[in-house]
Amino acid sequence: MEIFESGIYKFISELVEEKISILKNNIDFNNQYTRLYEVIDELERNLTGRQKEQFDEIIELFYKTEEYYFALSYSLGVKYGEDLKKI
Repeated sequence: MEIFESGIYKFISELVEEKISILKNNIDFNNQYTRLYEVIDELERNLTGRQKEQFDEIIELFYKTEEYYFALSYSLGVKYGEDLKKI
């Protein structure tokens, strides 16, 4: 898809990221989101040296791949938005 090759996905990802607060209104999502960051913080405090470097790399890669997920989700929503309303 051209949006990934041209870098447009980064703009779409930023747009989606700005709207995360909408998801936080969902109690289940908010509980999982909050717990995720609690676990990340707890784990990070217990790591040393090379483990911390690897953990930081994992988190960075997670965020970078998330940009692609956001853009793909957005583009699928645009393409199939009307079909989703029927579900």
